[in-house]
Amino acid sequence: MTKLSPSLQPIFDLELQKGNKVLRIDEPAGSKCPYAIVFKFPLHFREIMDLISLPPIVEKWENEDPHYPFEKGFFCNKTQHSISGPTSGEFSESQK
Repeated sequence: MTKLSPSLQPIFDLELQKGNKVLRIDEPAGSKCPYAIVFKFPLHFREIMDLISLPPIVEKWENEDPHYPFEKGFFCNKTQHSISGPTSGEFSESQK
């Protein structure tokens, strides 16, 4: 089993502390992302930015392509791992 990028682990830990739940783990999550954790609810971006010192290899991203779920999160350029959640209000009733 793949271990999450150490650069993204503090985000994962904060989300669990805030009560967010893992919706799914994709391994691989496409040709450019070997490992992705998707949370059930939107990530706590303000708290992440205020409480965690993210290294420069971690970038914020957002998907607005209607062919895929609307998600936003963080991507580690070193490991190519991703951690994300739905954009605000975009989770379905079945995900609640």
